[in-house]
Amino acid sequence: MSKLAETLALRFVAALEAGDWTATQALLSEACVYEFRGGTLHGPEAIIATYREITEWVDQSFESVRYESRVERRPAGEALIHFRDLMDHGDHHLDFRCQQLIRVDEQGRIGRIQHIDIPGEAEKAAAFNEACGVKRP
Repeated sequence: MSKLAETLALRFVAALEAGDWTATQALLSEACVYEFRGGTLHGPEAIIATYREITEWVDQSFESVRYESRVERRPAGEALIHFRDLMDHGDHHLDFRCQQLIRVDEQGRIGRIQHIDIPGEAEKAAAFNEACGVKRP
């Protein structure tokens, strides 16, 4: 993995986990594209708005959430981030995992983010949300 991709991935994860939207947005190119579950977002503002919305919903909906992540070595210009979200609400617990592949553009910023669902994880999260009596926006 190129040093730049690794550095960007680590900074991206730290900014997301801290809820530092200004720092997160600064890592994205103006032409950044975010691909997720059949959808696509274009541009830093739309991408950050989605991350912020989900984070705020999680913080408001559950008693506790802890984030863990690690960066995997990939070919030059790419980094694969393994996300792990540990959530608790009453007697209910969720250990949710997903991945995001980031690609660095020619300007040295994140130009593409591809969300990768791990089989069974979305269903596990939906069952947790239902058990907790919450609905995802």
